[in-house]
Amino acid sequence: MSESDKFDYTEFDKLLDPKGPVMIAGQQFLRIAAMSSDDVVFPPSYANPSEKKDDPPVYNIDVIDTANPPNPSKNVCILDSVPSQANRMEPLFGMPEYSALVPQYSVRLTEDSPPVSILQVGHRLADAVFRGTSLRVSIVNAFKDYAKGNAAPIARLGATSLVFGVWDSRGTGVKVPRLINSIIRAFNVTPLKRSAQYSPPIKYEQEGLIPAGLEGKPADHGLADVPSTHKIGGVQIHGEIRRDFSLNLSTLRALKGANPEEAKKLQRYILSLAILAFTATPESNLRQGCQLLPKGKPTWKRFFATGDESDWVPGSLNIADFAAAAAADFGVVQPLNQPLVFDKNLLKASIDADAKKKADKKAKNAGNPADILTTLVEGLKANKAGTKLNDGPAKKLRDYLQGIQVGDDLKTCADEMLAVLDRDDVPASKIQKLKELLPSPADTAADVESDESEGNIAGDSE
Repeated sequence: MSESDKFDYTEFDKLLDPKGPVMIAGQQFLRIAAMSSDDVVFPPSYANPSEKKDDPPVYNIDVIDTANPPNPSKNVCILDSVPSQANRMEPLFGMPEYSALVPQYSVRLTEDSPPVSILQVGHRLADAVFRGTSLRVSIVNAFKDYAKGNAAPIARLGATSLVFGVWDSRGTGVKVPRLINSIIRAFNVTPLKRSAQYSPPIKYEQEGLIPAGLEGKPADHGLADVPSTHKIGGVQIHGEIRRDFSLNLSTLRALKGANPEEAKKLQRYILSLAILAFTATPESNLRQGCQLLPKGKPTWKRFFATGDESDWVPGSLNIADFAAAAAADFGVVQPLNQPLVFDKNLLKASIDADAKKKADKKAKNAGNPADILTTLVEGLKANKAGTKLNDGPAKKLRDYLQGIQVGDDLKTCADEMLAVLDRDDVPASKIQKLKELLPSPADTAADVESDESEGNIAGDSE
């Protein structure tokens, strides 16, 4: 008897029905874990948009035009971003009561460091940590399957990549949209500054206690005063703190398997993980100086494509049993021989293979090299004195030839044409010889197509 025969999926299948809700949204007001509501809280800081080396970090605070009601807010400050919230939810599936729901892959990077869990790395299955392991081959193939319409292989390797999103930007380029969006904002804030001063227990330099030949300034070693003035010092919040979160059911229903039956099991499985993460008590300690507690219960609503909406009550659902049944029915298998061993040679092979595929794709998308070379050669002209080629057209041809790195025959042709350009010969003779060396369109098309196939093979065998 299958798990679907043991568990009644009726209430959850309503969320997966094409006529069901397209989104579930939640909202919860929060408060600072402090004696006073006007205490200071510290938002995340970001690199200064000026990109100048010494410019201080900044908070993400957007000013709102209060001259246009009805919005009474003066500004909005991000206390926790969407990616950060996702990273806080994901470790839920490493807890003992939920760890059987997802494959628990991990990687040991060095002998002296503890293994890194798949639930701890920011880029999930696309993270560089896996590019140096044997799992990368399966990951590449899973992303390719997703691009062809089958999301099940990704779910069997790292289901949270489907829940919280993933982008294999350095490899296949496949992007998987996140199902859950969650963000914490504070309204009407006043940014503050703070200063600090380190004073050593004794004046080392004045007392002659600085070692001879010490490199750097005494302050670099804690041997002198170090002032730190007017740095960002948190914000005071005069309005509400609000967490807004949503689960996109339309995107979830778009997930497919190898066949309709697998698609149904996949969607139930991913829905169960999403609802677990979506309804779990959120992490309160966001960072030092920013601990937030609930200010009442969250409110939930379902939204339909028709524009209708209705309340949603997750407390009436048996979510934990649903997740266990859906995971068993989908066939979640825990990996053997963990942790994986990180190998820098595998990492290098993976990087090289991905770089080659990108170069091949760029060359293929650039047009037929024979046509481009013909145009560049026909654009060559001698200078007024007739002693050499005009610099502009000659440089364009040289740059294009130097960029050819695909196709053995095409690369050989490029090298021969570069040698002609370097000859100490009259322009007319150079142009004639270059025209004789021009490859045919059919030959270069075959070269690019052949090398593209080799690139795919290399990618599969990293």
